Amino acid sequence: MNGNIKYKFQKFKIIVEIMANMEEVISKADKLYEREMLDQALPLYLEALKDLKGEMRPYVLRRIAECYFYKENPEIDNALRYIEEAIGEGGNFRDRIFHFMILSEKDPEKAIKEARELLREAEEKKLEDVLPELYNSIGLLLWGDESEEYFKRALELSKKVNDLENYVLSLQNLSYLEKERGNNSKALEYLQEAMKAVEDVMKSLPKSRKKEFIASYSDLYDQAVSLAMDMEDYDLAMEIANRGKVS
Repeated sequence: MNGNIKYKFQKFKIIVEIMANMEEVISKADKLYEREMLDQALPLYLEALKDLKGEMRPYVLRRIAECYFYKENPEIDNALRYIEEAIGEGGNFRDRIFHFMILSEKDPEKAIKEARELLREAEEKKLEDVLPELYNSIGLLLWGDESEEYFKRALELSKKVNDLENYVLSLQNLSYLEKERGNNSKALEYLQEAMKAVEDVMKSLPKSRKKEFIASYSDLYDQAVSLAMDMEDYDLAMEIANRGKVS
């Protein structure tokens, strides 16, 4: 092996080792993130970002923004900085949705304006894969009577495109809205519909996946249990709590 070939081989080997190390760091960070240990995940994502290039970079930038935004003491400016960098480096439409949600904590009026502009673009392009999330997000921004229209649009479209996550989320949002209005019975109807949708999907899954699947909707069952307790229907609360478990 001549000197030039040997040098190129060694350089390639170093690059492969660096990439493998970054993938390991990102994997560790992801596991901490999934366990909501954001303060521990954040420095690992920042470490991985230093020499990271290519398709994974916007993903890690998004994760860093999420850590700053969702941690116990949010750092809004840092969250905005990293999500804007993700968008600039080829981030997807969902990164732009997340941007106005972060911005709403700093400048609500500007965030609503940005959200409406994004909505016009998504509707013109008929981006049905992102519109349910966008409708839900705008509904949360506006929160109040005007929200209902957006949550119902999210509900209708998510059902059409089989987007279970946003279908359930829109029902949860509608339930919160009705509870705030004092309509607990209607609020419970929305949650019952959401739980049925989750359980219908779970029936088709192999037993090995059911526990993890139902756990991903734990907030839905917690919301329903809390509502039943508020209604002083303790038997129903216990029934719902048991529905949210897989033995």
